[in-house]
Parts: sequence; C-alpha cells; structure tokens
Amino acid sequence: PRFGSILSSFAQGAVLVVVAFLISRHVLARLFHAAGKFPELILLSSIAWCFLICGLAEHAGLSKEMGALIAGMSIAAFPYATDVISKLGGVRDFFVTLFFVALGLKVPQPSLSVLGLSALIAIFVMLSRVISIVPTGRLVGTGLRTSFVTAVNLSQVSEFSLVILALGAGYKHVTPELQALVLTAMLMASIVSTYLIKYNDRLARLGVRLAGRLGIRDSHRSDAEASSGKKRDIVLLGCFRAGEAFLAGVARERPELRQRILVVDYNTAMRAKLEDMGFKWVYGDLAHTQTLHHLGIESASLIICSISDTFLKGTTNRKLLTHLKHLAPNARFIMTADDSAAAKHLRDAGAHEAVNPSTLTGGHLLRLVGEAADDLKPA
Repeated sequence: PRFGSILSSFAQGAVLVVVAFLISRHVLARLFHAAGKFPELILLSSIAWCFLICGLAEHAGLSKEMGALIAGMSIAAFPYATDVISKLGGVRDFFVTLFFVALGLKVPQPSLSVLGLSALIAIFVMLSRVISIVPTGRLVGTGLRTSFVTAVNLSQVSEFSLVILALGAGYKHVTPELQALVLTAMLMASIVSTYLIKYNDRLARLGVRLAGRLGIRDSHRSDAEASSGKKRDIVLLGCFRAGEAFLAGVARERPELRQRILVVDYNTAMRAKLEDMGFKWVYGDLAHTQTLHHLGIESASLIICSISDTFLKGTTNRKLLTHLKHLAPNARFIMTADDSAAAKHLRDAGAHEAVNPSTLTGGHLLRLVGEAADDLKPA
C-alpha cells in the first residue's frame, strides 16, 4: 500500500466533510427555508446537493457512495432533515429497487463450489459476530444474553462490502469471481438472518448454556447471588414501560418504598438510573427459573411482573406465576396480561391481581378527558 495516497484520501475526505457541513449550515439552511413553500424545490434541492457532493467526492479520489453518505449526514444534522426524508422517500425506494435488480443480475449461475464457498463466508461472518461482540459485551457489563442477541441480530453481510469489492474489481485488486462469491454470501446471510432474528431469544439462551458449559459465567451472577444479603420484600420482575413508570411513580409519590423494592431485569442500561433513584437492581433472566432461586425472594411479601406475554421472552406470565407460587408461597402476586381474558386466566391461576396496560391507559385517558370536559364549556 502507498501510505501517502491513503493519507491523502483521508485528508481529502476530512476536508469534504468539513466543507459539506459548513455549506449545509450556512447555505442549505437558508435555501431549504426559502424553498419550504414549494415541495418540488425541496426534492430537487436535496437531489442536487447529493449529486454535487458525489461529484466532489469522485473528483477528490473518493467513491460516489462515500460522497452520497457525506451529503446525507450533512443534511441529517439539521432540523429540516425530517422534511427532506419524507420528500425523498419515493425516490429512495425507486433506486433501492434498481439496486437489488442490479444485484440479482450479478448473481452467477449457482454451482456446488460457489454455494459451498459462499456458505463458508456467511458462516464466518456469523461466527465473527459472536467472537467479537459477546466477549466485548460481557466486558462492558451488558450480560451474556444481550450480547448473544446483539451478535445474532448483526449476522449479515453489509451492502457496503459490495461497494468496496466493486471498487477493488475496478482497480484489478480482486477478481470478479470473489465479487460474485461475496454477493451470493450476502444473499444467503440475508435469508438466514430473517429466521435468526425471529428466534434470536432461543439462540441466545442456547449460547448462554454453551458458555456456561465452557466455564464462562455471566458477569452479573455475583450481583444476583449477593442480593440476598439484604432482604427486600417487594420484587419487581422486569423493568420495561409499565415497570419504569411504576418506579418513577414510587420515587415521586412514595419514596419511602424505595428501600423495600428489588428490581430484577437483564437490561443493564437501567442499572445506573435505578440505583441513582434509590432502587436495588440485580441482573436476572425471568425465563431461567434458577435465576430466581438465587435472588432470595422466598420471603417476599409482594411480587410484581410488569411485562406482558407479548414482550416476555422464553416464558409467560402463567408459567412464571406457577413457579413463583412454589418459590414464595406467602407472597401476593400482581401479573400483567395482554387483554381482559388473559387477566381472568391469571386470576384463576392464583394471581391476586392481573393488570391490563391497555385498560389502565384507557382509564387514565378517561380521567383526563373528564377533567378537560369539566373545564371546557361546550360550543
């Protein structure tokens, strides 16, 4: 590699980014403001800006695709980006269609060797995601399950690899055969990843079990096991929308309850926030019954599951209730149902109360409308 040429390309790219953002801030902002009354001008101005930066990028030795990316970033940084996106939606979809048609035309006639090598490339990409993301996620404390889900969801071959390969083929750095192999691998990974993402929870749990057999323990296990030192008799299982709203209400209206509440969830992003509010957070996967045994909730007086079956992964409120009844027989249970019928089934199964978020939201809206109707006079 000629490092002088590489440094020159980076320098020209940096200059192009700076120039694009300066023009966007001081010229485009006024141009879009003046053209706001005419939707056609917004569309034409956006496309013209894109083509201008693409041309400058190609003149500077960069790719047209990089210029288009810089043009989009320079627009996205400002308030008029939303309007531009809405105007460009139809044009974008049209060119995306042509892009995939062009990809289909480049797919070689399938043969066992091509399919086999492409499958190896796709498998390598998927394994590389696991090898790179899971250890990093565990190191930063996101938990093994979250790390495996992230790795599974990112198991695709990027379209940008095709752009890079096309440039390489143009410079005779790679062969057209390699370009065809990566294209086939991208199509394979696109098909397979559809099902990988659909079943990412099951795959993540399988990965966690395999990691456990290899002696790799979750970084938050010690937190869960140490939580039994100080008993908290109110346990909140899951901290999603309803759970987060509940904790915010406790902190606002009943702050004395904070020292009695234990929050069990695997979303580590909530930990610092909840602990700053005075709650105790421990890592725990609700679908793993053994996790609940290590939390010391046998003596809990109230156990709340704030997540409905729609968002629960690997278990249901009914299964969770059955296990909790054996684990903490003296506790009261408040579960969350998706509808009124599911709430009735949970009560019949032993829940002291089953809340329906939709009913609660509707009741709150009714109170707001009632208060507004009392204040406003009919026309």
